[in-house]
Amino acid sequence: MTIAERLFSLRQKSDQSLQQVADAVGVSKAHIWELEKGRTKNPSFELVQKLARHFGVSIDALVGVAEEPDTASLQVGRLHRELEDLSDGDRAIVEDMIKSLKMRASKAS
Repeated sequence: MTIAERLFSLRQKSDQSLQQVADAVGVSKAHIWELEKGRTKNPSFELVQKLARHFGVSIDALVGVAEEPDTASLQVGRLHRELEDLSDGDRAIVEDMIKSLKMRASKAS
């Protein structure tokens, strides 16, 4: 799978628009579209790093050397990235919520 195909697949799995990805990595919507269509064949290493980080995958996964994560793994990666921007207190609240949800799920089983 080429980087163009992988980028398109990751964007679709994460349910993001071209504009959302472009905004997240600091390039134009047209540039992301050109990457997905294979019209831009040599993105900068910096852009590849930003895209991999944005999707929560390794560079190897983005360029097709490693296996692409499934939709659930992408969602977890995205949530993890968003936690990094929270304060310690807010992260603790989220952690407590996760523990509570897991306990509720185990009781329902």
